[in-house]
Amino acid sequence: MKKLIIPALIFLFSGYVAAQQSLEINHCGRLEESFDPQFAPFYHGVASGDALADRVIIWTRVTPVNTESSIEVQWFMAEDTVFDNIVNQGVFTTTEEIDWTVKVDVTGLEPGKWYYYYFRAMGINSIIGRTKTTPVGDCDSLRIATISGSNYNNGYFNVYKQLATRNDIDCIFHLGDYIYEYGTDEYGDNEERPLQPGHEILTLADYRMRYSHYRLDPDLRYAHQQLPWYVIYDDHETANDSWVGGAENHDPSSEGDWDTRKNAGLEAFFEWIPMRRINDPLDPANNIHHTVKFGDLAASIMLDTRLEARDEQDGLSNDSPDKRLIGDTQFNWLKMELYNYEVTTPIQWKMITQQVMFAPMLIAGIVANNDQWDGYQFERQRILDWIYGMSIKNTVILTGDIHTSWANDVPNPTMGEYGSNGQGSGTVEFVTPSVTSPSTNSFFGGIGAGAIQLANPHMKWVNLDSRGYNIIDLNKTRCQADWYFVNNIDSRSYVESFASGWYVNKDESFLRHAAVPSYRMTPNPYLAPEFPNQDLNTNIHQYKFSKDLVIIGIYPNPAIDKCVVQFYLVENQKVEFIITNLKGQVVFEKYFNSDCSDLNYDEIDLSNFEPGTYILTIRTDSGITKSKQIIKE
Repeated sequence: MKKLIIPALIFLFSGYVAAQQSLEINHCGRLEESFDPQFAPFYHGVASGDALADRVIIWTRVTPVNTESSIEVQWFMAEDTVFDNIVNQGVFTTTEEIDWTVKVDVTGLEPGKWYYYYFRAMGINSIIGRTKTTPVGDCDSLRIATISGSNYNNGYFNVYKQLATRNDIDCIFHLGDYIYEYGTDEYGDNEERPLQPGHEILTLADYRMRYSHYRLDPDLRYAHQQLPWYVIYDDHETANDSWVGGAENHDPSSEGDWDTRKNAGLEAFFEWIPMRRINDPLDPANNIHHTVKFGDLAASIMLDTRLEARDEQDGLSNDSPDKRLIGDTQFNWLKMELYNYEVTTPIQWKMITQQVMFAPMLIAGIVANNDQWDGYQFERQRILDWIYGMSIKNTVILTGDIHTSWANDVPNPTMGEYGSNGQGSGTVEFVTPSVTSPSTNSFFGGIGAGAIQLANPHMKWVNLDSRGYNIIDLNKTRCQADWYFVNNIDSRSYVESFASGWYVNKDESFLRHAAVPSYRMTPNPYLAPEFPNQDLNTNIHQYKFSKDLVIIGIYPNPAIDKCVVQFYLVENQKVEFIITNLKGQVVFEKYFNSDCSDLNYDEIDLSNFEPGTYILTIRTDSGITKSKQIIKE
């Protein structure tokens, strides 16, 4: 979701059609801080996620040097930063078919423990990552950072930098909109943060390049390096206001088949994000809904409110029993998860972790946003009635999507009229602000936070202005959410501040204001070193890595009519592109002077090429030469 909607005032934000856009020759990324040659060949860093008690996903991406068809990547997991005590290791083979990504499910780990890991390819080490498994049994403390809405084109990822450097949290929950599908300046206005591709993304190659572009950001790289992430997608990982059969920002007449686009977005998501893809034969539509347990203290029940079963948004029949947001299969699963963690194997806090705002919000008696649960009232009510009817205690809803901050009681009409003391509240909700995505300080012609709260007294605190994150702090007696804001996203200079804290006590279902933020007495183990440590190398380097020219990727490859080369130059200089066939015959040649260093993108027209395999060679004035294979279909 990118903005609120009411029937009388609909904001449409149409995207450009990819076919009408082309990247200008030698388009400079203007991202001088985003590409660091010392990370070669692991320019996109490392990441971990989806940790369980005995395993965790670790991730990296290797950038090939020349025309390799595959690359063997070693990985190492240890209990210390110098890797004296390696607990598991192995080899993963990556290829262009998976965009040179590496994703390993490392098993045999101990619960509730911090680990360090790194990768090695071509005799070179990646940076070291730090991760943590989930606890089992008795657990008395858990601190989770929740974030959402990371719009590269709208500002700097200062929130990510802050999360990476504060050493008092166990993991990060990203609640959706990890990327945005729009083109440059369509839904962002920071001139220093252009997107690649520059047009709205539609194809697998587009989505892959957008993730590659994001993951070169140093603050995002650093946040992934230091903590395990749990990520659920929302709509912009495919297209705005998506549902099972389409999206507001998808026009089949000009942008093609929705399922093709959706599947491309999902494939790129699971290539670039350190998460498992759920393969449930009983629920083939399930990609992400699953539960993560943190001992006996908390269970995060993660939903898919977008692509599994959602009916199309509309302004009619919002309480219709035929209208679905999560669908019957997912609802029945959610019911049993809640019941099991209350009765069968009790867990203190049941966190329903999902994308769109759960609490009702009416303006002048009218539903303000049909994209959230207000547009699917029947399903919301049956969840509330299951919690109430089965006496399921200590539920908390964690939400992203709306780019703003909310601490909500959630009224359940079955329990009677809502009262200011929390009477009639069935559960509570904490809504995290955006990392950079546009927020607004007023709705509907000047109605701001105060008027919203006046019309909706169950909304205990609302902030419509600021970007930041939540810290969800859980212990045996209460669950507290603390909002932290950064005062600037227009540059990398910022100041963080604590904004507000709200908590729910054990066996209560309404919020209380916290006078002070929560805190952890004992810090986590050492952060992983931010930069590569080649002292760990024992191999002779098999390749010479140039710090002057790097071909990061070619998208798409195989290609049909055209492809885009993503490459890096350390300084302005003359560049020569040469394409030869497998007989060594030159079939394409181009010279140009690069008018900027750093990241560059060049589009090559392949429409006149015969199908087959070709070699692209890039040469510079300084004598550096790099080659990559291109397949024309």
